[in-house]
Amino acid sequence: MTLPHIDGAVRDGRHHMQVRVYYEDTDFSGIVYHANYLRFMERGRTNHLRLMGADQHALFEQAQAETPGFAFVVRSMEIDFLRPARMDDLLDVVTWPIAVKGASITLAQEVRRGTEALVTAKVRVAFICEGRAQPIPKSLRLLLKADLD
Repeated sequence: MTLPHIDGAVRDGRHHMQVRVYYEDTDFSGIVYHANYLRFMERGRTNHLRLMGADQHALFEQAQAETPGFAFVVRSMEIDFLRPARMDDLLDVVTWPIAVKGASITLAQEVRRGTEALVTAKVRVAFICEGRAQPIPKSLRLLLKADLD
């Protein structure tokens, strides 16, 4: 069951998910600790896939049958920290696909406060099996490409 108020929403091919900054997200100076942006963006990528209509468990079971022992791993990430977020800020984590290739998908992500970009990132996620890159199974590739068409 998808809960849009928790999972966010897809608008104009981009997934938007709100995150409230809590005390636990900040460092001693009261700003969001840099590694916590990675957690916010991971949630954004997961919920993006969920809202694309993916029954993740069924898709991953099918992929497991086609490619036993597979995993998605973050292969690379380019990230720019532009401005700080602080406790109680309401952030918008925005995610959208840039490219889907044989064994990887590249996503763009932004963490915004209102219209102001605080963090921008480009994330390449690879599909691997037994430690080696493998072509993404067709069912997953079609789903991941849906927002690019």
